[in-house]
Amino acid sequence: MSDSSTMKGGPSEGLPMVSAEAVSSPGHVRADILVIGGGLAGLFAALCAAESVKVTLVTEGALLASNSYWAQGGVAAAIDEADTPLLHAADTLRVGGGLNSADAVRVLSEEGPARIADLLRFGVHFDGGPDGPHLGLEGGHSRRRILHAAGSATGSRIVGVLAAVVRQHPNITVHETTVAEALLSDGDRCGGALLRDVSTGRTTIVAAPSTVLATGGASALYTRTTNPLAARGSGVALAMAAGAALADMEFIQFHPTALAAPDQRSFLLSEALRGEGAYLLDARGRRFMVGRHELAELAPRDVVARAVVEEMRKAGDDHVYLSLRHLEAAPLRARFANIDEYLREQGLDLTSDLLPIAPAAHYTMGGIATDTWGASTLPGLFACGEVACTGVHGANRLASNSLLECLVFGERAARAAAAYGPTAEPVTPRSDGRVVVPAGDLPADDLARLRTAMMVGAGLVRDDEGLAHLQGVLHDLSSTAADTLQPAVTVASTIALAARTRTESRGAHLRSDYPEENPLWAAHIILQNDEARIERALPAPAWMPRPVLDEAMAAVVAAGVHATLRGIEGARDVA
Repeated sequence: MSDSSTMKGGPSEGLPMVSAEAVSSPGHVRADILVIGGGLAGLFAALCAAESVKVTLVTEGALLASNSYWAQGGVAAAIDEADTPLLHAADTLRVGGGLNSADAVRVLSEEGPARIADLLRFGVHFDGGPDGPHLGLEGGHSRRRILHAAGSATGSRIVGVLAAVVRQHPNITVHETTVAEALLSDGDRCGGALLRDVSTGRTTIVAAPSTVLATGGASALYTRTTNPLAARGSGVALAMAAGAALADMEFIQFHPTALAAPDQRSFLLSEALRGEGAYLLDARGRRFMVGRHELAELAPRDVVARAVVEEMRKAGDDHVYLSLRHLEAAPLRARFANIDEYLREQGLDLTSDLLPIAPAAHYTMGGIATDTWGASTLPGLFACGEVACTGVHGANRLASNSLLECLVFGERAARAAAAYGPTAEPVTPRSDGRVVVPAGDLPADDLARLRTAMMVGAGLVRDDEGLAHLQGVLHDLSSTAADTLQPAVTVASTIALAARTRTESRGAHLRSDYPEENPLWAAHIILQNDEARIERALPAPAWMPRPVLDEAMAAVVAAGVHATLRGIEGARDVA
């Protein structure tokens, strides 16, 4: 395989156009930095940027309705004295299928402890006691390094604290229930966005030299998903229409242990349950991960998910079981109180029942191609969190690295966006750009058709025939479905195109017709301007001057996190 090849695709076709009147009629607002997305990455980026500039933060729903808010898993960081960033980096690389960016992994693992210290400063309380935080163990990790807040409600606790700080910050203006319908671009740079308040219908142009997308992933394009329905990849659609490059869109992580109760949503049964000793059992009550992988139930997610599907196929059933029957009940009920409560509502008991589980779409490894400062290939446009693809996860994400990714790369994107703003020239947007994410109701029947087609054609196990059929369904929807569904069709099309192009199995991408990993495919599929190309490395934007790191200060902060976290109450007083 050559280092670069090109093929035609057309995933952005069918999007409605913005009229000249739509661009010229709205009110105009200026901001130093526009942050689109109110999950952990957006909140943290806004707070970091607001230390030096004025920030406008836009979120499609309420601040407490993001995918981050749902997160049960914790935050992985090498803060224990028996752990090191090097060990964390090694674990991240080990599960990534050979596609990780080594530089991004280094940044994540080395800067993670300092971002934990930031959360303490903002008022986040981690579970633990006088001797330090309780550190959990999850799949793929060689050390206990997972911090939790309020047990398995870590996402809601962290997001709740940061959202309260954001609302009171004098340098941050928040617009909730507001959709970014299009990015403003002159073809060479991004200069803000066209916004619509969904409650009033009022449109506004926010002109900003730096725009940060933090809109989350696209796992709600599948019928079985752990994500809220809004996670349909709107930020990817926005960036693609503006001309930014995407990368690794074929890599969708399926969490192996989502509840499979009839007529219920795919409620996530946290990986931390297996970290505390839960077993995976087949239809005959036997542990099927023993002998499959040296870490058994704590193998990387792609390994466990594939094993679950194989056991389901052998038994002709739609689920296997998660069992905690052999573990002491009281500590589990206390630590996983929200899971225990939800299961009781469904007539199940966390500690005495066999819990039916099956994989569900959970996380998007691909996204807007960025460097380690969040810079996309379009000057003025930054991205962080799940919507971005820094290469930190490679082909398969290590458990509990996602919240840390939001913090580490959210802070970096904020710093880079603030540094770039004063150097940016004003952008005069074209009046013939497309409305990419129109506000309005989704057509239920067509959305169901799309999600079902994605689950069948681009689910955990894929083949050429299924992907070709999926592309046909998506092509039909691009011509017949309502405008409000077109962003989802666009993003689904990028996943289908990339998945059909990658003729191997690697990480979260499993092709039954190409079941082996092919070393020639140690490369990235880049999608840009309706073309796909294959490159050995992610694009390296050259348009942005890099912020200067105070390496000495960074080392002092990271080293001090161990002592800071040893006594949590004392740490809050110090912070």
